[in-house]
Order: sequence, then structure tokens, then C-alpha cells
Amino acid sequence: MVYRLSLSPADTCIESVGHWARAVAQTEHPDLASDAEQATRALVSAAIRRTKRNELIHTQIDVTPDSLRIEVHDPGGFDDTGGFETAELSSAAISFGASGDHSGHRTWVILRKRSEARHDPPAMTTGARQAGS
Repeated sequence: MVYRLSLSPADTCIESVGHWARAVAQTEHPDLASDAEQATRALVSAAIRRTKRNELIHTQIDVTPDSLRIEVHDPGGFDDTGGFETAELSSAAISFGASGDHSGHRTWVILRKRSEARHDPPAMTTGARQAGS
């Protein structure tokens, strides 16, 4: 399943795109809802800085059985400054990246369901083995 949303580069859209991403994630992978909202807000916030007032920012969420891939494309040029948005993404994502060319700047992040930590019980011992037994 693919979800798409295009928006104008206004600071007021950061909140609405965050709510949209949370709603998509809540429907598809509820345990990723908070991270999806945070990541989308961060990517769109950076895109707003590169986008002129009369241009659009395109956001897409691709759903797989165990992950969400969130991508933001804006018409601005390549931006390798990273910074705050990258730091936010690194804590929630299993993978993220950016690229840019004549068609604009593209950033993406992959969020995957967290598997529960598996703890095997310690091996049971019946006592110390004696020499010669």
C-alpha cells in the first residue's frame, strides 16, 4: 500500500503532515505511529527550508508487512547539512538517506517493527560434577 500527500512549504503544514503520518501508521503498523510522526515532521521541516513558496513538497509512505518507508521529495537542490533532522532519524530508523539532482532533493527513512527481545532462560544445572564420577 502506498499513501501520498502533497503540501505547500509552510511551517503550519508540519503539524498536519505529522498527524497524517501518525494516522497512516496507526492503521498499518500501530507500534510505529509515534516514530512515523516524528520522522515525517523532521523530513518535511528540512524540505520547507529548501522549497520556494509557489512549489510543492511531496510525501509518500510505502507500507510493507513489517515496515514503513517514508519519503519526502522537494524541488530544492541537494542539501548535505543533515543536522537536527538526521539526529532525530538515527534513533528511530533502521535506515535513512538523501539524494539530490536536477529534479530536487529526496530524503527517506525506513522504520521497522521492533521485535521483542528474546531472553532464553539460563540452563538448569543439577549440581557440580565431581572428578572421577
